[in-house]
Amino acid sequence: MPLIQGGPPEWIWERTPETLKCEIIPSDRPDGQTLYELRVQCGLEIMRLQFFTAEEVGELASLLSKVGP
Repeated sequence: MPLIQGGPPEWIWERTPETLKCEIIPSDRPDGQTLYELRVQCGLEIMRLQFFTAEEVGELASLLSKVGP
């Protein structure tokens, strides 16, 4: 999976044709707030985006639902 720099601060990975796996992992903070990590895995590479709020995860889900079948 070659890495291409598309210009700061953007990084682009060319993905292999393997199955894409996505997970949303919750984690509780000491202050009682739940934050989420989005894990996207394709082949041997894993991308992790952390510290999403529930509202941000909802917005992402809404955007993704507009593209799917």
